[in-house]
Amino acid sequence: MGINFKDIGQNSGGDFTPLPENRYNVKVDKAEVKTASTGTKMISAEFVITDGDFKGRKLWNNFTLTPKAYVYLYNFLKSAGSQMISNEDVDENQVASDMLGLTASAYVEPRTTTNGNPTNVMGKFSKVTEDSALFT
Repeated sequence: MGINFKDIGQNSGGDFTPLPENRYNVKVDKAEVKTASTGTKMISAEFVITDGDFKGRKLWNNFTLTPKAYVYLYNFLKSAGSQMISNEDVDENQVASDMLGLTASAYVEPRTTTNGNPTNVMGKFSKVTEDSALFT
């Protein structure tokens, strides 16, 4: 039996063109602690859009694990309703593990990387509400 690339392309969410600027409801599919090329630890998260015209598309976001950048991770966790935000001295691997399945609304903007490739940037996380589903 041969490889059915047509089927793979239709079912893989393999369209990497940037999404239009908008707010999207997303769910964490994968999250793991990694080390950036700069040596800084981060939680690398893979999100999937949960509804609307782009349901099933994937987005990626890195949460840098430095004191100045913790606020971005905190804002995501708070928006997703995580109970972790009231804990002290939480292990970063536990945070990544507990992120799986969390949902939030994210503002997504198309941008260009430093080497000229199109990409999307996620930010301004908020709680998923009935109104946030209207934006997708």
